[in-house]
Amino acid sequence: MAALAGAGVGGAVGGLTGALIGMGIPEYEAKRYEGRVKDGGILLSVHSDDSAWTKKAKEILEQTGAQDISSTGEASAEKVEKTPVEVA
Repeated sequence: MAALAGAGVGGAVGGLTGALIGMGIPEYEAKRYEGRVKDGGILLSVHSDDSAWTKKAKEILEQTGAQDISSTGEASAEKVEKTPVEVA
């Protein structure tokens, strides 16, 4: 759903920028990323299961010359148990 919201925003601020905003990236960052991609850069997103993997990914990116490396955490989703309801 966020990607669809980003597509709507994309018409106003640019395709990649709009998509990133729809994914929760702040507008100023999204515009910076779009500018770097337009200049020939590569935008890479890596998902990791825990902070140890995040650290390892950052180390690999730094060792291979990546620039502007950043990370953000996700809010963990609570597991909600559903109780069946009978409708008469």
